[in-house]
Amino acid sequence: MTDYSVMKELTFDSRDEFTRKPIAEKIIKLLDSDIDVSPLIIDGKWGTGKTEFCFKLKNLIEADNPNNYKVGYVNAFQADHANEPLLTLIAEVARFYDEKDDKRKNFIKNAVPYLRLISGIGLKAGLGFAFGRYAADIPDALADGMEEIKDGSKSFIDQSLESMIKDQVEAEKNLSTLRNALSDIASTNPIILLIDELDRCRPDFAVMMLETIKHVFDVNNVQIILITNAEQLKATIKHSYGSETNSHDYLYKFFKYQINLPTSIKDIEGRSIENNVTYFRTSVQASKVIPQEFKDNQFIYEIPTFLDLRKLSLRKIEQTVRCIETLIIFEDKEQSKSRVVEQILMVFLSFIYMMDEELLKQIPNGCVINKEFLDFMQCTRLVLPKNRLIVEKDYTRSLILMLFNKLNNHHNIHISRDDYDESNQGEAILRNMLAKVDLEAESDIYSGYISENSYMHAYIKHTVNNLLLFDIVK
Repeated sequence: MTDYSVMKELTFDSRDEFTRKPIAEKIIKLLDSDIDVSPLIIDGKWGTGKTEFCFKLKNLIEADNPNNYKVGYVNAFQADHANEPLLTLIAEVARFYDEKDDKRKNFIKNAVPYLRLISGIGLKAGLGFAFGRYAADIPDALADGMEEIKDGSKSFIDQSLESMIKDQVEAEKNLSTLRNALSDIASTNPIILLIDELDRCRPDFAVMMLETIKHVFDVNNVQIILITNAEQLKATIKHSYGSETNSHDYLYKFFKYQINLPTSIKDIEGRSIENNVTYFRTSVQASKVIPQEFKDNQFIYEIPTFLDLRKLSLRKIEQTVRCIETLIIFEDKEQSKSRVVEQILMVFLSFIYMMDEELLKQIPNGCVINKEFLDFMQCTRLVLPKNRLIVEKDYTRSLILMLFNKLNNHHNIHISRDDYDESNQGEAILRNMLAKVDLEAESDIYSGYISENSYMHAYIKHTVNNLLLFDIVK
């Protein structure tokens, strides 16, 4: 669960493992320019760190703020129970000012008539949610109306058709008054509203929020940034208006710009590295459960590089690390024989658990389907070449394939041999690999694989059973 109390204090200086500060700086340049960029979407899939980026962006704007922006944050998902997006947004603007500030009082005074119209006089609970202890600012006429609702009267709900028509005539006037009041309050201090988590809201509320942004907040000096999963928002629109709706065209009639949060970064050699690969290392290093000698095992960080981690969000990476922490709590250190390999297996099996639990369940019975396992490993039948340098570039994957060879229904690995060379370089490479991780004694020199009697087979099955013992993440 997202800890907003911690996240709201984050800055790019405190951590920026995905190198997103330059993106935030470009967004600020757009906001400062004369280009009309609002409303703007920051798009990212679920679990890609959108909310953290949102708070870091907010803090960066406020840290160097020559334009005196008032920057607000709205968690739409937390607000959708009130069922009044306009009320939520107006309340966030009102919070910029002290309760005794005349700007605040005048703004609320001008906002209430339109709020009254669109909400059917409004609910006391809804206004209380938005304005909290400042509800005293609400005009007496509206307060009287709310008391009448409290007393059980339906007079405002059951108002005559004549009254309804009269209110509708007033709607455009009241909307104009509200927009003028919003523009006036933003003339001194331009407003930026960051709206987060809209993709998690009820479809009707999400659409209402979009309509509110378009019709009310499209005024000078007010800029809206929506941090969301655009594809999910399109699905929400289809849910509200029907599957035949062109949700793409509908959505982008509201927005002028879209910024896409990248899912990978470039390393120093220019290679693309997925963010969740980077985040795995960061999460392991930050763990209070994983011991330092485990964190220092560089082989474990190679595992995410050859798996297809596109299936895992950043939240799933956190859950994978939680699996590893659980296995560490369960482990019997007195029975340990090769700490390095055991740590590799804890990490690897935790990834299988998160990505393909059915594959994990095949392991204890030694009935792993060879093709499925190789597909998971992102490789074909692996041949260990005679060149040791080539082998060691892909060392961790080679080691895992050898360890799991006896658990598959076919052998994966062919050890290269030269029948005319008595030195058997392939076997020498195998032994050297296993010697690195204190497993040399576990090899079967006659078959060129890990011995059938190796304790590692029992260790693998034991670790799988520990993962399946509790439903750790679901």
